[in-house]
Amino acid sequence: MKERKNNLRVLERKFCKLFVVLLFFSCEKSMEWNENEKCQVPEVDFTELSFQSTFENPILPGGPDPWIVKHDSIYYYTYTQGSKLVILKTKNPSELASATRYEVWDPPSGMPYSQNIWAPELHRINEKWYFYFAADNGENANHRMYVLENSSDSPVEGNWEFKGKLTDQSDKWAIDGTVFNYNEELYTLWSGGNAGAPPQNIYIAKMDNPWTISSEKVLVSSPIYDWEKFGNPINEGPQVLLNPDGQVFVVYSASGFWVNNYCLGLLSLQINGDPLNSSHWSKKSEPIFSMNAEGNTYGPGHNGFFKSPNGEEDWIIYHARSGPDGGGRNPRIQRFSFNQDGIPEFGEPISTDVSLKKPAGETLRWIYLKDDWSIADFSSEETNNSRLAERLIDNDISTYWITRYSTDPTNYPNHWITVDMGGVNSIDGFTFAQKGDDRRIKDVEILISYDNESWESLGQFLLNDIGSLTQFIDLNERREFRYFKLVPVSGYGNQNQPGLAEIGVFRAN
Repeated sequence: MKERKNNLRVLERKFCKLFVVLLFFSCEKSMEWNENEKCQVPEVDFTELSFQSTFENPILPGGPDPWIVKHDSIYYYTYTQGSKLVILKTKNPSELASATRYEVWDPPSGMPYSQNIWAPELHRINEKWYFYFAADNGENANHRMYVLENSSDSPVEGNWEFKGKLTDQSDKWAIDGTVFNYNEELYTLWSGGNAGAPPQNIYIAKMDNPWTISSEKVLVSSPIYDWEKFGNPINEGPQVLLNPDGQVFVVYSASGFWVNNYCLGLLSLQINGDPLNSSHWSKKSEPIFSMNAEGNTYGPGHNGFFKSPNGEEDWIIYHARSGPDGGGRNPRIQRFSFNQDGIPEFGEPISTDVSLKKPAGETLRWIYLKDDWSIADFSSEETNNSRLAERLIDNDISTYWITRYSTDPTNYPNHWITVDMGGVNSIDGFTFAQKGDDRRIKDVEILISYDNESWESLGQFLLNDIGSLTQFIDLNERREFRYFKLVPVSGYGNQNQPGLAEIGVFRAN
């Protein structure tokens, strides 16, 4: 009986392919199929697909001072862009490279907060959004904390209203501000100093509302240990963490962010303690998260916390550098836990060579294998250094398809490439890996077809400027096709000949 069913399935698939060809003729090559007439795609054998359930750090090529917050199953991520406030929106925190980017606020020129926008944070308070950030007028000595308000349900919609400077009566240099609610009272923590000169300390104060400090500041941490003084004696980036019993911890960054030994320290508020009583705070004598040179993690710090999509796992997001002694900072995430005493345990930064299980509840994807794929047609290819069209589907992100540039170059918008998957498949989205250093595509049109003759456009899609990281593009609905055509529309930079490393398609849960 099993053999008979398998034979029937083979015959059904052959009939299906024949029916598709005949149907194109009868429908005058139209892609507007009647659902009763449409060929049924063979059922997917998921054992023949590659299950994609892991990720690697870093999750973006750059972005210091990362911050992430979840609201209504959506994650909103921000970081130090420097001149404006930017938000990335996603349902999957490990896939920030695929997130939609929004530039939500540009400061007016000529103001005390027009330049050097650092360490922004998004907080949802009393059904409104608040953006906290440090900024100055071009002189670091003038850095202060500022607040914006947005009454929309989503921080990427509506208008951001400037609420003013967030300061205590002393009005001293301040950066890295955050807020938290404790016993139905609102508090703010920040890093302060003398016009930006070391040492930097961590202060706390009570708030009347999300943009007004109502008490004197209280010193809760100064750099007293040697590991807090590399580069300069600095405590900064305070982040509040509650354990399952509600005890308050503050994880902060220590030493200069530019040194390899930048790390995380831990403050603890005694149970039922008063946050404004400095004697109720204690500091762990050793760092809790520090450099892992063998794992390509230097200067890990300036962190935040979030829950997995299913709400059951605790995760930390932080920045680090992939090499020693300088270089850009990039965001990374990993899971952590609490020990039996309720103290957070972060372990060491996990190596960039290690694949990590995705946060529980993220979208699961099954990647189609390319064993039967081929390039059906293309506009041009560069033969020098074998930058051939077939490189787009060779499962190697270190090889590229590049359109012809050495002789008789082809230019935008006259580029395209068609992929034949060898049979009709049911698809939920595409994966793109770009050429990391140059020739990156910005906008691409995707078209689909059953027969490589009649085409339907799925529209134009924005490819993020993320180096060679993989970007997932989800379709609005599941589609069935055999061929797809990529038409690069525009690129990042001034090179007119684009390049792509890999293309793929997937099914999702």
